[in-house]
Amino acid sequence: MSDKMKLYDERVKRLKDAVELREPDRVPIYGLLDNWALPYYGTTLEEALKDVELEYKAYSKALTDFPFDAALTSRISFPLNFVYSLGGGIFNNATETIQIATGHSELMAVEEYDELIADPMKFFRDKILPIKHKIFQEGTVEEKFAKYANSLSIFFKFGQTTKMLAERFKTEHGLPITNAGVNHFMPGDVIMDYLRDFKGIMRDIKKCPDKVAEACMAICDLQIKDTFGKMRTVSDDKYVHLYLHLPQFIRAKEFEKVYWPCFKKYVDTVAARGIKLLILFEKNWEHLYEYIQELPKGSVLGLFEEDDLRKAKKALGKTMCIGGGLKTNDLYYGSKEKCIEVAKGLIDDLAPGGGFVFAPDKVLATKNDAKAENLKAVTEFIVEYSSK
Repeated sequence: MSDKMKLYDERVKRLKDAVELREPDRVPIYGLLDNWALPYYGTTLEEALKDVELEYKAYSKALTDFPFDAALTSRISFPLNFVYSLGGGIFNNATETIQIATGHSELMAVEEYDELIADPMKFFRDKILPIKHKIFQEGTVEEKFAKYANSLSIFFKFGQTTKMLAERFKTEHGLPITNAGVNHFMPGDVIMDYLRDFKGIMRDIKKCPDKVAEACMAICDLQIKDTFGKMRTVSDDKYVHLYLHLPQFIRAKEFEKVYWPCFKKYVDTVAARGIKLLILFEKNWEHLYEYIQELPKGSVLGLFEEDDLRKAKKALGKTMCIGGGLKTNDLYYGSKEKCIEVAKGLIDDLAPGGGFVFAPDKVLATKNDAKAENLKAVTEFIVEYSSK
């Protein structure tokens, strides 16, 4: 076995031990970064989208200059070239990020919930795609299909290249990329981001919660099918990635009604196959701990953004591995000493017994999310201080 493969296996085991609530040889560090890699390397989003090798070099530098044990993605995580080929989307790239621009995604009327519930795939295909993407709005039927075929080829190439780059990280750097190609928003997030926009879904949750809940469950069934189609085998180095952001805006009882049933069904069904899940719990979830403590034990790495991790570990530590602790505010505005002081306290309080992973509290997306010198100092400290 080569040194890189030995390192790879050590890192996979370290993360697996933590996720399965065992104490690893030291606290794992998860590379929760994306577009931050581009300015760190000295390039731009526009340049990287045109050159896969440049993209790989940028992410290689960002993910190997620091002692990460695993990472979110091997490249720019969203297939923007595919979106551009469709005639554009609802993404705001002005700040070199891939964030959804708000106020541009109310594409479905409230009266159309029944159609969505009856057949989500048909509804997206026949109703949403034609009004969302420019290539379906002009030209003959033959021209539209030709453009769509070209877009699909770009999408499939993105998937193939992503797998190839992850394999290069494995063989060239001994670094696991946990992304298995399954990246889902939960159905409530899909409805908010792509169908009803923020104001629309907030009204719907108040006025027609049963319809929202039914739609979520219908979309959930599609997502489960998609997940098992992409993850035909179970592997310790690959996780399903979930990104959750609607729950931060709704009360616990609303969550219980419209979001929780499909979310729990999805996680339970996937975990029952032996597949691990990495879940980004955006903003603060403390008001929902009583629900998520019912998720399958030892199957989830939960990355928390604004929660007090000590409270999270106390409430959820018997259910899931708690991740986070490297605050982007400290990584950019704080001193090395401040970052190290915070990390030391978290190791002392949360590392014993396992079930804890260090990671940035948010995906590192812009150059202002972290100073490299702070990130390097604190991650190297974690390796040394938390080692048995």
